[in-house]
Amino acid sequence: MTTVLVWLLVVLVGGRMRLRPRPRRPIASTAGSTPDIEAVSAAMAVLGGLRDRFAIGLRALRPAAGAPGPEHVAAWCDGLARAVRGGSTLTAAIGDVEPPSPCGATVEAIRLALRRGASLREACAIEPCPSHLAVALTVLRACSGHGGPAAEPLSRTAATMRGRAADAAERRTQSAQARMSAIVMTILPVCMLGLLLLTSGSVRLFVGSSVGLGVITVGTALNIAGWQWMRHLIGGGRQ
Repeated sequence: MTTVLVWLLVVLVGGRMRLRPRPRRPIASTAGSTPDIEAVSAAMAVLGGLRDRFAIGLRALRPAAGAPGPEHVAAWCDGLARAVRGGSTLTAAIGDVEPPSPCGATVEAIRLALRRGASLREACAIEPCPSHLAVALTVLRACSGHGGPAAEPLSRTAATMRGRAADAAERRTQSAQARMSAIVMTILPVCMLGLLLLTSGSVRLFVGSSVGLGVITVGTALNIAGWQWMRHLIGGGRQ
C-alpha cells in the first residue's frame, strides 16, 4: 500500500514539473515592412532585367560561331594536296576529301555546282566567302585556269594558313591581360550594383524611381559600348 501511494505521488509531481514548450508569440508587423518588401521586389526585378539585357549584349558582341579559321583551311588544303599527289584530279579531290566542319557548307556548295555542270573556276567563285577560305578558293581558281600541278600551290596555301593561325594565337596570348581587364571592368559595375541593391535601402528606392531606371539604362548602354570598344582595341585588324 505504501509503495502504491509513493508511486502515485511521484507521477503527480512529475506531471506538474514536466517541461512544456514556450508558447509562440505572434510577430508584430511593423508599418514600414511593406514598403521595404516592395522596394526589394522592384530592385530584384530591375536587376534581373539588367542581367538579361547585359547577356543579350554580350551575345551580340561575340563573333559568329562556326566561321572557318585558318587552321581549318590549312587542314583542307593539306588533304587536297595529298589527294592530288596521289593521282586524283583537282575536281575529284574536292569531291573526295572531307573538309573540316566549319568549311563544310562552302565546300558542299562547290560540290553542288560541280554536279550541276559548272567548271571548277565557276564553282569556286562564291560570294560572300570567309576571308581565310577565300584565299584557298582563289588558289583553286588559279590552278583551274592555268593548269599545271596543283599540289605545290595548295601546300603553300596550307603553310600560309598555319602561319596565320600561329600569329592569331600569339596575339591572343599577348592580349590576355587586356582581355581580362576588359572583362573585369565590364562585370564589376554590374556586381557592385547588385551588392548595393541587396544592402542599401536608399539605393533600392532610387533604382525603383523613374530617374534611377534612366540612370541604370544609360549606364548599361555605356558599359556595353565600352565592352565593344575594348574588344575592338584588343582585336583590331584581326580577320
